[in-house]
Amino acid sequence: MKKPDFTRYLDYAELTETLREMVKENENLAKMYSIGKTYEGRDMWAVEITNFSKGSPDKKPGMYIDGNHHAGEVTGSAVCLYTIWYLLSNYGKDPFVTRLVDDRTWYILPRISADGAEVFLHTPHTLRSSTREYPPRESDDGLNPEDVDGDGWILQMRVLDPDGDFKVSSKDDRLMVRREPWDTEGPFYRVYPEGIIKNWDGGEIKMAQPKWGLDLNRNYPAFWEPDNVQRGAGPYPLSEPETRNVANFILSHPNIAGAMSYHTTMGAILRPSCTKPDTKLPPADVALYKTIGQKGTELTGYPHVSTYEDYTFDKSNPLKGVFMDWLYEHLGIITFSTELWDASVRAGNKLFDRSGRSAEEAQLNLLKWNDRELAGKGFERWRKFNHPQLGEVEIGGWKSKFVLTNPPPQFLEGECHKNCMFTLYHAACLPEVHIDKTGVEKLADGLYKVTVVVTNKSYMPTSGSQQAVQVGRAKPVTVEISCGDEIQVITGKPKTEIGHLPGLSGSRGGRGAWMAGSGEGNRKEVEWVVRAEKGSRLTVTVSSERAGTATAEVVLE
Repeated sequence: MKKPDFTRYLDYAELTETLREMVKENENLAKMYSIGKTYEGRDMWAVEITNFSKGSPDKKPGMYIDGNHHAGEVTGSAVCLYTIWYLLSNYGKDPFVTRLVDDRTWYILPRISADGAEVFLHTPHTLRSSTREYPPRESDDGLNPEDVDGDGWILQMRVLDPDGDFKVSSKDDRLMVRREPWDTEGPFYRVYPEGIIKNWDGGEIKMAQPKWGLDLNRNYPAFWEPDNVQRGAGPYPLSEPETRNVANFILSHPNIAGAMSYHTTMGAILRPSCTKPDTKLPPADVALYKTIGQKGTELTGYPHVSTYEDYTFDKSNPLKGVFMDWLYEHLGIITFSTELWDASVRAGNKLFDRSGRSAEEAQLNLLKWNDRELAGKGFERWRKFNHPQLGEVEIGGWKSKFVLTNPPPQFLEGECHKNCMFTLYHAACLPEVHIDKTGVEKLADGLYKVTVVVTNKSYMPTSGSQQAVQVGRAKPVTVEISCGDEIQVITGKPKTEIGHLPGLSGSRGGRGAWMAGSGEGNRKEVEWVVRAEKGSRLTVTVSSERAGTATAEVVLE
């Protein structure tokens, strides 16, 4: 199979064609379909991957992946595309991949914000998510970002002003630094986004109300708050076709037990909760997150952290309406949200050091990294320009789209590969029921005791999480015997519920403590007494929404 070019960011048409070609070449393992339309009417493509000859896709544990909830974060869609290519191209060659395709079902949605990504990739503009204008603007008076010099980028403008709050760094003339309160020796500048000022009276320059204010990753039901509390939240939960389509898709696939949602920019593996500390979560789930997350750190180099504890600066104003929290809090799906790429950390700055990142030293480190790794091409040096309203200004700054927000093309495949590997190991942890052994004991002529031992041989519990149990999203494992009219079940129910099996997570240092006292372990024996003639055959089926199915034939001897 031809490998896609992972040194380019694909637009919608290119992405669609690439997906179609890969699926066409692997029809035994993949299919492609639309889960619905975007605001502008584009299909939201999903690729489903499994070995279709080895069981129904919805009867296998499901792994969900998406990217590009945010329009400009196109690295996420590249990682999704890479994962599709990696699974299909390595099937039958790599035993690990082959098992994950045979025994799992993969649901991969590369690009959620397909409309916004087109704007990001084909115009100088940036936007958060959807192209729907929200909230409706009363006017667009003020400074509107525009590519005024026609070079294809919206950068920054610096304008000489004796009352300005910026000055040129004495250490690097590309860098603008904040003026100290006691500094009276200029020159000083005002710094604005490159743009045009609509209905300007020649006085104070104010920013126009943003045209695109929606944030699809604040539009989900978990802890949703309106725009005045959570910026970008939209008029109500799932108000946007993109988020509604995603939610409907996931709800229609109850076999999904794990999820990965890709974003940029930070270089960290985020996990729930966005609104509360680990002490408020089920301890067994925290242990799951930490164990799987640590493997992610080993593979990617990114730290794995609690969004609330480690990422949220203002604990009184946590993130609301986030997709990851909806999956975990409402559905009990173990979900990570990886923030791909971080030029600042590569430049030697500290992660989560918000004040330090804006400091002069951190910015100097970033410029040095740009000079060393990008031959200086990531930053446009300041150049004079005759602005139609402001007169002589200077335009320059970071070409942030493919330096800060997304990796420069030469770094893209590396990001794709290591994060794909983490996703594969996450999927390997999904629960998986097995029939460990069967037994038949003849009690008398025409009377037999039938036993089966059911196990969960994977790491995660058959419920997927303790949260899933608490919110009623985890149906118990069932064991059923099926036989013809000639076989009569004397004791035991033909279909019986056996609760949940903790998996390997239940035997690691007490991490399965939530099961204590339930009498359940990692193995469960079920027995029946049946009346039948010697040589009769019956089938035992073990079923779990999130842990798949297993069957065995039993011959009465």
